[in-house]
Amino acid sequence: MPLALTVALIGCGFIAGCQKQDDHPPFAAACETDCRPVIGVAIGSGPSGPTVTTPTPDAGFDAGTLTGNVFELADDSFARETPFTQAATVVADGASGTSVSATWDGMNPYQLSGVAVEPTNWINVAPAAVQGDALPTLQAVETDATDMADLVVVNSSVIDDILTAVAATRAPAFGQVVLFFRNAGTGEALSGVQAVMNGNASEAPAFAAASGWVSPDDTTTTDSSGLVVFGNVELPAAGSTTQTVTVTRPATATTAAAAGGTFPVKVVEGAVTIATIGVQL
Repeated sequence: MPLALTVALIGCGFIAGCQKQDDHPPFAAACETDCRPVIGVAIGSGPSGPTVTTPTPDAGFDAGTLTGNVFELADDSFARETPFTQAATVVADGASGTSVSATWDGMNPYQLSGVAVEPTNWINVAPAAVQGDALPTLQAVETDATDMADLVVVNSSVIDDILTAVAATRAPAFGQVVLFFRNAGTGEALSGVQAVMNGNASEAPAFAAASGWVSPDDTTTTDSSGLVVFGNVELPAAGSTTQTVTVTRPATATTAAAAGGTFPVKVVEGAVTIATIGVQL
């Protein structure tokens, strides 16, 4: 039977921060210590058409506001957080149709107000030190369900090392996209998934493998980490902010072939976007 696919944007302990929800299963793959629950934001369309999950709101959350801390991801598991002690600007979609911003000072929680209340609000954390090691990083928050989210930045050396492994060099004029593939029901990493960026928009895709990072061919699928990096992704066409990822799970001896799904991923020049694609088995 076809698989229903949804896209969930990574949350607490991975990428989009600690949104105050307790009804999601913990995710443990590639995270050995200090792991926190994955909070999903489902967007996109699967074989049966558009899919949007209904979030479970925090009790008494203050809609239109957002606060939290900022951490850094500095290894290629994209799972282990360390405090980010440098200054940064946190930018979100605003309720008035323009963006709103706040300052992270390296210690005290950022405080955003006037935030658009949306199932998927892309938050960009832009380090103040433009020549530093941390790259601007996009992640998504369910601002219609929470007013608290810990956010992250990705260290540039992590992306550079992955691209070096597939004989590429990071191009600052492009975007970088990190995708995790998960079982949507359990949150566990999902192997055996194929993923391509539309129109070969990524010049340096890299799949995590037991031997390290590898360039994919027509038969390459995710390993037990469920992790793929699309390096040097072209910016979206005029009038759009997203590139499309097409996902399939090929047939095996025990599973039928998936019909596949297409999913939008926001791409920004010089920034990293991190998301989870949840596969509903």
